[in-house]
Amino acid sequence: MKAIALETIAFFLIAIVSILVLISFVGLNIPQALQQGYCSLAQGFIGFLPLPESLKPSLPSFCKKQPAQQTAYIEAELPDRISFEIAAYTIACWEKTGKINLGQNYYCYEVVIKRIKGIVNETTVKEQIPNDYKDILNWQAGEISSPKSIGIYFNATEKLIWVV
Repeated sequence: MKAIALETIAFFLIAIVSILVLISFVGLNIPQALQQGYCSLAQGFIGFLPLPESLKPSLPSFCKKQPAQQTAYIEAELPDRISFEIAAYTIACWEKTGKINLGQNYYCYEVVIKRIKGIVNETTVKEQIPNDYKDILNWQAGEISSPKSIGIYFNATEKLIWVV
């Protein structure tokens, strides 16, 4: 009787490990909504394994916690200066995400424009970006003519920095 119970438990554990290994091979293609559930399941299972830390498998890169997005405040009033700072944050976001091909969406900055005298748009920001970075920007923020908060994030599908 005990042999049947132990055999059943062994098959059950082998089935769970097999399913997790299978999911880990296709894990990068899991839709975003399922990733969080997969990560918590995998993390719980890996924590449950009676192995030393050095032998436990690592979690996929999309399961590792990302630092929270940073909030930046632009105190300048002149459109040229605001455009320059938005361009600088765009390039900084590209350097830490797109240049290394992060492979997942990543929110870099929330930029708060406190005051503005004039208009900032895609053209004024692109004028401030060096030529080798001109093709990384997807401007979705429209014309900025009043205090506003904008987001700067890396879109992994398009491999562009979005300003929204």
